Amino acid sequence: MLRRSIVVVALLAAAAGFATVVPYVQVQPAAAVPAFARQYDLQCNACHTRPPRLNRFGEQFHMMGFQIPSASRPDGLLGSLKEDGPAKTLIDSLALRVVGGLLEYSESPRETETRLEPPHEVEFFIARPITPSLSLYAELEYQPNGVAFSRDRGFFDSGHTFGLGKEAFFMWNMGALLGAVGAPTMEMGGQTMIGRHGGFTMHGPMLMAGKVDPNTNFSYSTNRQMLLDTELEFEREPGEDRSEVHRLPIVPYAFASKFFGLFKNRSEREPQLVTDQVMYNTTGAPGADFHAMINDVVLAEVGFLSENEGFNTYGMLRYDLLDRRELTFNVSVLLNWGFGVVRAPDPEDHDHPGDTRLDRLRYGIAANLKWKALDVYGAVIIDRLYGLPGALRGDFDRSAAGLTLEVDYLAHEKVMLSGRFDQLWAGGLKDDKLDATVLSAQAKFYPWQNIAFFVRDSVNLRPFKEDNALRNWRNQLFVGIDWDF
Repeated sequence: MLRRSIVVVALLAAAAGFATVVPYVQVQPAAAVPAFARQYDLQCNACHTRPPRLNRFGEQFHMMGFQIPSASRPDGLLGSLKEDGPAKTLIDSLALRVVGGLLEYSESPRETETRLEPPHEVEFFIARPITPSLSLYAELEYQPNGVAFSRDRGFFDSGHTFGLGKEAFFMWNMGALLGAVGAPTMEMGGQTMIGRHGGFTMHGPMLMAGKVDPNTNFSYSTNRQMLLDTELEFEREPGEDRSEVHRLPIVPYAFASKFFGLFKNRSEREPQLVTDQVMYNTTGAPGADFHAMINDVVLAEVGFLSENEGFNTYGMLRYDLLDRRELTFNVSVLLNWGFGVVRAPDPEDHDHPGDTRLDRLRYGIAANLKWKALDVYGAVIIDRLYGLPGALRGDFDRSAAGLTLEVDYLAHEKVMLSGRFDQLWAGGLKDDKLDATVLSAQAKFYPWQNIAFFVRDSVNLRPFKEDNALRNWRNQLFVGIDWDF
């Protein structure tokens, strides 16, 4: 099965590269924001190995609050309005991303299905430096047929939604503030840094506040991977006031919830799925993040995030061991504590949330190696729950772990090959929990920098389980296109 799947990927990738009209199944965001390229008159590949992966320059650009000190305007937004005019300033601050799908092919012993679906997401971005020390980034999202848990009806449903997207925040360089209270400072392109030339230096601290995704600074950034998450699938019979999860999405298991049987809250009874991205590794949550780069070697980060009925605190250290031309290597360690972020199931009825809110400890290590056209990154993350009711301890496993390893190789200027291995050692209700192992392969063809055709194939390496949404499939194939405007 695995050999056949890889052959299928290779053949379809070749077809995508030479065909003039390409059928596509699933459109996913490329996660580049062309507004930045227009503002600084750069190509998207100046910051990206290929979108959405950041190269070394792109990582520093994000670290500096989406600013290039040598090219920043001393008078910020006002200078742009005076020199470029309101119309160009507005256009250069906006970006549009279209996300949708037409077809998904799934294979399992029970059935083989081809599922049609309309485009499901349009994202609108506003991104602009306001001053050399302050930047704004906001995302609005429209889902014509989005999947969400219905608060009123208590089950998964689909429908039209519009509102704030995954991220909306400001980033502020607080160096000048520390300088005002006596810290030694120096200027760099209109930005204030702590330290002295030739001695100790610290860029920042940077404050990122709003709806944030702090793990962009981690060695494995969950929102900047080449193989994007698949969609949650659910089934609901017409006229019934309930739905059941049919198939869980394929995600990096290292950063997933990992536990079967938990709930996000009590009043709405929303389950926390085993594949939900949680805590520090969520795709976006209200909070505040402080990070600083010390001597261009150590990145230190602390912050807090709101989650469900509780909140998270976290600390992360990244050590950049190598930075030599085309070779970079860094290692990150993470410690994350969640206070009351999830609910245990009712000991008498596991299908409903109980009275007890649980704490969650998350810790782990990640690493990233970039060498010429090769990009390798992976993580091992361990989770443990605290505060479990005594009545559940015999039925519930409080520990879980996940491993994710991804390799991207730019085989040609226009061809990116990717592979990812995901291993989940699940926790939660012992009668329901199952481990999972998935191997995925993908090929992307870039006729232009902001448009890519892709072919992806994911294979379930564990025995098929018809009654479990994590493993009730053998093979999932996606063909699609990414584009940004």
